Amino acid sequence: MKYTKTFAKSIIAAAVTAAIIAPAAVQAFEAKLSGQVSRMMVMPDDAAGDEIQYQDIGWSGSRFRFTGSEKANNGIEYGFRFEIQARNNRPNGNGATLANTGDNQDNRYQDLYFSGGFGKISFGKGDGAANGSTEVDMSGTALSSSSNVQDNWGAYEVAPGVAWSSLFKMADGLSRQNRVRYDTPNFNGFSVALGINQGNASEFALRYKGDFGGTKFGAAIFSATGPDSAPSVDGDDITGGSASLLLDNGLNFTVATSEIDFEDGSGTQDATTFKVGYKMGIHAFSIDVGDGENAAGAEGDTTGFTYSVTPHKGVELFATIRELDSTGVAGSQSVDITAIGSRIKF
Repeated sequence: MKYTKTFAKSIIAAAVTAAIIAPAAVQAFEAKLSGQVSRMMVMPDDAAGDEIQYQDIGWSGSRFRFTGSEKANNGIEYGFRFEIQARNNRPNGNGATLANTGDNQDNRYQDLYFSGGFGKISFGKGDGAANGSTEVDMSGTALSSSSNVQDNWGAYEVAPGVAWSSLFKMADGLSRQNRVRYDTPNFNGFSVALGINQGNASEFALRYKGDFGGTKFGAAIFSATGPDSAPSVDGDDITGGSASLLLDNGLNFTVATSEIDFEDGSGTQDATTFKVGYKMGIHAFSIDVGDGENAAGAEGDTTGFTYSVTPHKGVELFATIRELDSTGVAGSQSVDITAIGSRIKF
């Protein structure tokens, strides 16, 4: 990834220079408040027990944000995003949230950006350049059953002390990071994002989005190197991507895959998911399967069925039935999960 880091640094430096030297005159910013409240009830049966849990939706938790932007007379837009997440009983595995002590606060974004004909420069804490590359999903059921499955149901135990997430990990680009990120303008549906992050981490992503007479298609591929694990010791190499096709009759297909190459030489960890869905008005249905293998050769797989409905703008309700299984784990058992929940955006 050394070449990628050098290339990214050069491109980002050129874009930052273009934004800084352009003359500008802007008005005072006005901030906009928005956010969401998200909750779910989970009925699990795993190696730790079968107690009902009431949780914040961990992969899309309750949060609020302030955003603002102004366009200068030189055509450059200046903006910011400040966002805090406040989750109660974050999904953390059966038994871990029974005492209602799972509060979690997270300063998700403290981000500035400049955009114009040169593209977009983001500076501060925000999405890594490749974040979301394994989450391209047009099924309408991603809130409960994202193609990036481990974000949803990753901490339940297939055997005492053995989390399913240790067997299956759908890796993604680096999530909210302190970084400098550059996104190119859109070229016929294609765009490129580059980032240099805290700890000398780096990311590259190529994305595409198109509409062909009612048929929609989106895809992303990425390569990233995580933060240095020690001085002069590079982080793990991560690659992957996803694609989703939505036909004009509502039928849709989604696939995601990733691989982590551990820098310590212990091996690789990979995962793949495939999803078939159908959208009809405010209703969406999907069936998904996933399979992963860790560096030790143990495997984790999953099967899920999800129904989602959006009865009003900003309102979504869902129900999911999911099974998590494993191979190569002594004394393992299937994990059965039933969940219902809702998210309301404001």
